[in-house]
Amino acid sequence: MSHSAPLEIDCKSPPFDQFRSIHRLASARSGHAAEEHARHRLYVARDKRSRANVLIKVIAKPGVVYEHDLTNEIASLSTINRELPDSRYFPVLGEHGRLSDGRAYLAMSCFDEWPLATAVVVERTPARQVAHLRVAFEVANALIELHGLKIWHVDLNPMNILCRWERGHPVIRIVDFESSYEVARHARGVSYNPPTTTGYSAPELSRRAPDARSDVFSWGAVLYTMLAGYEWTLAGDVRGAVDADSAIAPGLREILLTAVDADPDRRYASSAELRDALAEYLEHAWRRHSI
Repeated sequence: MSHSAPLEIDCKSPPFDQFRSIHRLASARSGHAAEEHARHRLYVARDKRSRANVLIKVIAKPGVVYEHDLTNEIASLSTINRELPDSRYFPVLGEHGRLSDGRAYLAMSCFDEWPLATAVVVERTPARQVAHLRVAFEVANALIELHGLKIWHVDLNPMNILCRWERGHPVIRIVDFESSYEVARHARGVSYNPPTTTGYSAPELSRRAPDARSDVFSWGAVLYTMLAGYEWTLAGDVRGAVDADSAIAPGLREILLTAVDADPDRRYASSAELRDALAEYLEHAWRRHSI
C-alpha cells in the first residue's frame, strides 16, 4: 500500500470519519505496475467500530456511467450475503451510499489473501501442478455456491481470485463483482454492460447474456495461466494455446479444452460438472504419484 498517494477524500467527514489508517491501495497488492483506476479509487482502512480491515471503493467521478458497475456490485453482494451468510468465499458488504459530492462508494471485507496473479511465474513448475489443481478445485466449489444463487461472476481472472494456504489447504476468496450478472435482476431488464478482461471473459458475452458456462470458460483460462504463465494472453486464444501445449497431460488438456471451448454448448454445463471432472483427474493423478 502506498502512504504517499493522495487520498482524494475527506477523512474527517462521513462516512470516512468511521475509519482510521486510510491509505490508497497501490501496486504492492497486485504485484504489477501501478495504473490509475479509470472508474474508481480503492482504499484500505480499519473500521473504528468493528476493528476489521475494510476495502473502500469510491467512483472517480459522479455520474451514471461511472457508478453503474459499483451499483451492480452492491446489489450482487447484498444477495450473496443474505443468502450465503456463512460463506467464506465472498466479501461482506458494509456501508454504502453517496458522498457529499455525489460520488457513490462502498465498504466491504478486505481480505489478507493475495491475488493469484502474484503467484503466476514465467517458468513452469511441475512440482506445483497439484497445488494449482487444488486451488482450481476450490474455486469450482466457490462457483457452485455462487451459481446456486443464479449469479454469474462473468469476469474471473487472476487478479480477482485471492488465495493463501492454511494448514495445507487453499483458502480462496472471489472478489470484484462489478461485472456480475444476477438473473433475478438482469433478466427483468436491469441495464447490463459489464467491463470484461480480454482472454479471460467468455467470447459469447458480446452477443448474449452470460450463464454458468461463462464462468466455466474463465475458470479454464485462469487454471491454464497458473499452469503455463501469461504468454498465451499475447495472442488471446486460450483454447488454441491449450490445444498446442504438449506439456499438459492428455487428461488435464481434455478438461481445459472442454472448459474453454468457444462454443458454450460444448463446455461443461455447470461448475459442478467441472468440479467432478477435475476431482476424477486429481484422484488418478494422486494414485500415479503415490505408486
